Amino acid sequence: MSENYNYQHFTPQSYNFMHQSGLQPGDKLPDITLLNTSADPVKLKSLLGKTLVLETGSATCPLYVGKIKSMNAVAAKHKDVNFAVLYIREAHPGSKISAHSTSEAKMKAAQLLQMAEPENRVILVDTLTGNLHEKLGLLPNMAYVISEDGTVLYRADWNIPDRIDAVLQTVKSGAPIPNEPANFTPVPMKYSLRVLYRAGGMKAVLDFLVHLPQLIAQHISSLKSQ
Repeated sequence: MSENYNYQHFTPQSYNFMHQSGLQPGDKLPDITLLNTSADPVKLKSLLGKTLVLETGSATCPLYVGKIKSMNAVAAKHKDVNFAVLYIREAHPGSKISAHSTSEAKMKAAQLLQMAEPENRVILVDTLTGNLHEKLGLLPNMAYVISEDGTVLYRADWNIPDRIDAVLQTVKSGAPIPNEPANFTPVPMKYSLRVLYRAGGMKAVLDFLVHLPQLIAQHISSLKSQ
């Protein structure tokens, strides 16, 4: 794990969009114990026995926050499926929600998210150094569909709620899951500005806007390489 996992300031170089690391379809979910936002230990395997949808996110990730309501709707539609969010490092840390320096700070950020957003899913707080996040692939808003026995059925580098809904319907039908990449799709700017301002005020917003052209170029390059 990089010593700079909890980076202080976001830049497009904070993520590797070209190299797909982490669990792939056919791999097994590791047996890891994490904490929920009540600080109670939760074994990942306790969420199995049903299909599991696991998404990564943080209070400073506009992509994640902008999809909460849509993912809540998918969860409501699929009541026979378990849904969970893995709280990872801050995507856009700032002066108000800074990079995590302690596990306690990370827990407080996850609790803030739960109070500030209409998140109905279980939130699991990753370790300070991102133990599970590293195993999943280190991107800010990934989504995994995992079978009852813990086998990865589907992986998306970028969560798309409609695609998760379609994959779940395919799993229930017994049909093979199409190997289609979940291409990056932005959320409305209102989410980005609100989330970034919550993280660090206008400086965080301006930092993001300065890096936006390069960020878009990196996403386009990653799509062309697929």
